[in-house]
This record gives sequence, C-alpha cells and structure tokens, in this order.
Amino acid sequence: MKNKIDFRNVIFNELIKIRKKNKNLTILSADLSAYTLDIFKKQFPKNFINLGITEHGMISIASGMAMCNKKVFAFSMIPFLILRSFEHLKVDISCTNMPVTLIGLGSGLSFDNAGPTAHSTTDIGLMRNLHNFTIFNPSDPSTAAFSITESYKLNNPSYVRLDKSQQSILYKKKTNFKNGYIETKGNSDICVISTGIMVHIAFELKEKFKNIGVDISILDLFIIQPINEKKLVNIIKRYKKIIILDENTYDGGISILIDSLVGKNYIKCKKLLFCLPKEHCFKYGSRSWLHKIFQLDGNSIYKNIKKIWF
Repeated sequence: MKNKIDFRNVIFNELIKIRKKNKNLTILSADLSAYTLDIFKKQFPKNFINLGITEHGMISIASGMAMCNKKVFAFSMIPFLILRSFEHLKVDISCTNMPVTLIGLGSGLSFDNAGPTAHSTTDIGLMRNLHNFTIFNPSDPSTAAFSITESYKLNNPSYVRLDKSQQSILYKKKTNFKNGYIETKGNSDICVISTGIMVHIAFELKEKFKNIGVDISILDLFIIQPINEKKLVNIIKRYKKIIILDENTYDGGISILIDSLVGKNYIKCKKLLFCLPKEHCFKYGSRSWLHKIFQLDGNSIYKNIKKIWF
C-alpha cells in the first residue's frame, strides 16, 4: 500500500513555503492546531494568531486584515468555521469579495465518533450559495497542495475543505489540475463521479469491476465552484451510465450539482446515486463502520451496482 499523508501536513507545509516568499501571509486559528501548523508557528510567530473559540469573530478579523493587504488563511473545524460563522461569511467575506482563504477541517464523517455536532455533510451546499467563493474539495495530497497554492493566487475568497484523515497519493504532481477535475478514463460506458475521499472508494470500485471485465472511468471533481459546465457536460454525455458517490446529503454535497447538470442539459443516461440520508447521524462508531451502515463502503456500493445493472 502506498504511504498515506495527512492533508493538514500537506496544507501547512505549502503555507510555510509561501510565507518564506511573502511576509504578509498570516494564519488565524480558532483554537485548533496541527503538527505542521506548530512548525509554522515556531518559524513565523508574528504570522500566526490564535483567536480562541470565536470563529465568527475570526472571520470579521480576517476580512479586516485582508483589507490591509494581508493574505489571510483562517483555520478551524468545518461545523464552526462554516455553520457558526455563516452570516459573517456572507457579510464580511462574500459581499466584500475579500481574498480570504478558509481552511475547514473535518469534511463529511471525518469526526466519526464525535456525533452530529461535528459532522460536515451539508457545508458544500451552504457555501455554493455564497457569491464569489471558490470551493476546493481535494481527494489526495496532490490535489490538496494544488488547492492551497491556487487559493493563495486568487483575488476572491476561497474555501479549502479538508478531510481529517491520511490518504495515499492518487495523482502525480505534474498532473494538470487547472480544470478543477481529473478524468481517469476506462473503456466502458460507465463513469463514477465523486469528490474528496469518496474518490478513493471510486478507485476501489474500478479494481473490483476490472475483475468482471468492466473498466469504469472516474471523474474527480475537486473544484466544486466555479465549474466549467460546458466541459463537464461534454464528459458526462460520453457515458450511458453514471454513478455519483457523495459523503454528504443529496442537497448538501455534489449530488444535486451533478443531477442538475444532467437534467437541465437533457443528458440521456442512467444514474445511480449513493449519498447520505437527510438526517442527523446519532450512530457512533468508526468512519468505515458508518459507511457500512449507510452503504457507502466499497463492497456495499459494488453489490448494489451489480444487482441493478449486471
């Protein structure tokens, strides 16, 4: 098995490199840390501020610092960074179009045993309703590194949605990430569309289907907003069957995004959708156990696809 890398280490290592070139880069935290963030703090103590458990205040401060030509990255857990601070995100960041980057930790069911207050299964849907925001949802260390370096270059606000896990590298660093998606082509008429860590399950499915002589394609959508609708529609039109894997609720993640693309562009294809139900999860266990409960694990998805299409 390939070495697995923590998304946080990738992100803050990139920010250390950037800070060496730009003294105006500042990281704000709402009392949340990480191994490589501690390294950043030691190297650049004047470029880090822990504001305590006051995410909404952190957003307003980040906006003010951006107005003073600081390049600001605000870091916290997704439920608090996005849900608790939503009005401030709208007024102080979105309306003013300040180039602040939000780094949210804990996508989907990352904080598995912490319960519904720590799960983040609707934040994509919320953030897609805020104007000006670019939304990144990296699936592996390579797309994570691209997400943070690309967000640094933007002149508009951005949201980098991080999984609280270690994942293996799916793509080489020289891969062209500019389109915001990566298509891994197979030779069948089936394409799996996914984002974030569910892309790893998509690759697991690819291996399972190869064993029965079916080579499926994978579309990794790691920039969720803005999307190149024309290019994505042209890709989807090439397939007779699409499978959507989404560790979010239907209208809280990419499911509704893909569904609407298919519908409004009159794409004729068969669809299978695997996402979380629209309910709070009060079940407590590991993420892999929760995936089995909701039939989002590779084996369950594979069996369901075979039962319906094969």
